[in-house]
Amino acid sequence: MRNVTLSVRLALAAGLTLTAIALGLVLTQTPLVLAGTNGVPANFAVTFLHRGGTLCQRGGTLPAGTVAIRVSLSANAGPGVSLQAFSGSRTIAAGERGAGWGTDETITVPVARVARTVGDARVCVTVGQAAEPIQVNGARVQTAGGGEVVWLRLEYLRHGAGSWASLAASVAHRIGLAHAPGGTWVVFPLLAAMLAVCVFVSRLILSDLR
Repeated sequence: MRNVTLSVRLALAAGLTLTAIALGLVLTQTPLVLAGTNGVPANFAVTFLHRGGTLCQRGGTLPAGTVAIRVSLSANAGPGVSLQAFSGSRTIAAGERGAGWGTDETITVPVARVARTVGDARVCVTVGQAAEPIQVNGARVQTAGGGEVVWLRLEYLRHGAGSWASLAASVAHRIGLAHAPGGTWVVFPLLAAMLAVCVFVSRLILSDLR
């Protein structure tokens, strides 16, 4: 029984410690911010992809520092997606996202950091075979030959100037909006309540061991 008690105490301590470490790591990370777009509007459900395939189009200006590209595809359970950006015949960015994404109106594909700004980029998005139609949010564009193609909206993301921790005051202010009463102070009772629940559950576990 003593060994069981010690094991539970150690497991509880390890869990709380790992949670604190994970929270600290998240707060030190830098959120992604919008660096630019290809200028295509994200019109809802312009068309659907039924068998996957590759879509290539003009990407506009690809800003320096881009580390992810947000693509206007939507699905409940999306397939694997790969992406390549070209300057002429040279690949300047590439990345992929595994299957399983969904429920959002966009998919974000991480890419290796773009070292310098590239104008008139060309982007190809390859969508794997899906179990359901993939919704495309973008625009229909007239070609020089009088035809029509569908272009995706592309958004280029890079790391912001500060960490999540540095944005705490701004986030707290936004959480406090639209409350009655409202204000930044609303956040502190919520944090206190979460901490109290954590302490209560921990004490409950330890008391049961006795």
